[in-house]
Amino acid sequence: MVAPFVGILIAPIPLMLLVIRWGLRTAVLAAIVAGLILLQFFGPLNAVSMAGIFAPLGLALGWGVRRRIGAPLTVLAGAAAFLAASVAAVGLTMLVLHQDVLSQFIDVQVQGMRMGLAFQQRLGAPAQQVEALRALVDSSCVEHHCFPAVVPQMIRTLFPVLLALGTLLWAYLCYTLARSVLRRVGHDIPGVPAILTWRLSPQMALGLFWACAAASLLGGWRPSLTGAGWNVMILTLFVFGFQGALVGATWMNRRQIPRAAQIMAGLFLLTAGVFPLVALALVGILDIWYDYRRLTRPAASGPGPSGAGPTRPPSAPARPSPPVRAVHPQ
Repeated sequence: MVAPFVGILIAPIPLMLLVIRWGLRTAVLAAIVAGLILLQFFGPLNAVSMAGIFAPLGLALGWGVRRRIGAPLTVLAGAAAFLAASVAAVGLTMLVLHQDVLSQFIDVQVQGMRMGLAFQQRLGAPAQQVEALRALVDSSCVEHHCFPAVVPQMIRTLFPVLLALGTLLWAYLCYTLARSVLRRVGHDIPGVPAILTWRLSPQMALGLFWACAAASLLGGWRPSLTGAGWNVMILTLFVFGFQGALVGATWMNRRQIPRAAQIMAGLFLLTAGVFPLVALALVGILDIWYDYRRLTRPAASGPGPSGAGPTRPPSAPARPSPPVRAVHPQ
């Protein structure tokens, strides 16, 4: 299970190295040649899937490193290229092969959730809890499908934002792995800032607020735009909730809480329902303007190690006084 995942992450790195050393044109020609070779061995569908999806990611990451636009913008460029290639591949598959890729993806997720519920039932989970979760996965009337299941409908509605977040995570992981690999061949590319220092600017936060409000109004005016409104709302909740999670992690690190306890607290928040996630998002919103993590304050104004008060800058060492000579009377 681990080897295919690592192999897919390593796949864009050769093209990324070609862009850094010899430019974008050489890397594009290499991607075309690789696609033709894959066509001979694995067929057109697998060749398009492997070369057409992962090649744009490697080209975009290499272009960002070669232009020196910075690690965050490079990851965003790679995520945008990966997202466009994934959407094009899904559309081409549905157009040429007449296969509903989205329905197949939803069926796989639902089947996995059913297996998880069966495993919980074998472990002795409460029957009421298992039945409540099964009602979200399966339709209420299996024979006539009177009430559609909640989870498949939610996945279908939120598929755009899930795909966008997935491509962003994939680009980040690929860039992080490429940085450690390319360092061994003489290319020291800049690293992404530490996750605990990530902070959304107030301008971007206001943009998300206005986009969420506009999407909600358009969804109420046009029912066909309800799905777009839900996607924007979930994206906003995820961004601010992630900011709130960073605030909580910083707070626990300063109090030297063990990492295992932090992971358990995060799992509890994820499984506790919607209201704790909304509270976490509110903490993230307040952090944008009040800077609870002290990312924009000078280090000298922060509290000391014991939390008693502000730390003072170290004073300059005192100069040694000149030696005193004894004066003897003549």
